[in-house]
Amino acid sequence: MPSSRKRVPKAVLDVNVWVSALLWGGKPAEIVKAAEGGKVVIFTSEEIVGEISQVLNYPKLRRVYQAAGLRHKDLVEAVLKLVRFVEVSKRVNVVMEHPADDKFIECALAASADYIVSGDMHLLKIGSYQKTRISMVSEFLQCL
Repeated sequence: MPSSRKRVPKAVLDVNVWVSALLWGGKPAEIVKAAEGGKVVIFTSEEIVGEISQVLNYPKLRRVYQAAGLRHKDLVEAVLKLVRFVEVSKRVNVVMEHPADDKFIECALAASADYIVSGDMHLLKIGSYQKTRISMVSEFLQCL
């Protein structure tokens, strides 16, 4: 008997989306809540988690979460609890203006993700790659 349930979208979140969700809440945090509720599956790679950890160590950001009584380790663990890891096997050269952003496309390809959610203009300018749409947070929330 075919399921009438809608397929849950698969997404890769850019570091800026994660940091905003973890530190400031707002619309990025709505994506995290949707993932907690099973409305979206978030994929990541070791490289992306490494960058999240690195960015959370920036002194300016550390002051923000330490003032709120949070620890770096807890924030990274919050990400790890929610995501599914993929092994990136294929490297791409798509984001010519900022090659470091290719890791999000590589992760999306490995996960067969429907979306990359980002606030990064280098990625957003691309629009889509193969079957993955690159969307801003607000756009993505409308799709959920």
